[in-house]
Amino acid sequence: MEKFTPIYRIWHWLMAFSVLGLLATVLLRKTFLSWRSNSEIIQVQLAQLGSDITAHSAQVVAKAIRAPMWEWHYIFAVVLGLSIALRLYMVLSRQVELPILSIKKAEGVHKLKAITHTLLCLSVAIMAVGGTLLYFSDFLGFSKSAADTIKDFHEFMMKPLILFVVMHLAGVLRHEFVTKEGIVSKMIHGER
Repeated sequence: MEKFTPIYRIWHWLMAFSVLGLLATVLLRKTFLSWRSNSEIIQVQLAQLGSDITAHSAQVVAKAIRAPMWEWHYIFAVVLGLSIALRLYMVLSRQVELPILSIKKAEGVHKLKAITHTLLCLSVAIMAVGGTLLYFSDFLGFSKSAADTIKDFHEFMMKPLILFVVMHLAGVLRHEFVTKEGIVSKMIHGER
């Protein structure tokens, strides 16, 4: 019986941890830690307490409140970068093949699995490149317009990424509960 190697499992869980962490920080950014909503709350609450604050000052405070969340976003991004480097090492050392190569070999429902896995990996890679370019945009000398375009594309790519993550998790649940293959246990203990 073939096994998931320890390096493969480490790669998988690093990737899962980093992608889910990155998505969680974006969810926080769009909801509880939105500077737009929080700056309004700050203004209203201070007004009720008898203090005035300008809209700009409230935005500065709201952005300062969410700053630690962005630090976590960058930490998860570094973990993602390490997992991508580990995957490239595994490909170059022929421990695994490029996901796109498995599409040709797959048949039936396995082809959908291979396509989903390939698209998930591709969207993660695109997001990683976009995020890296955004992070270093000042250093790289990008204009504000170029940085905004990269940011818009980075945010746009989040939607397909979420779709492929959901499809991946649906496939895992199918393998776990419908076909009873014990995929989660195998990804933890190594048996394939």
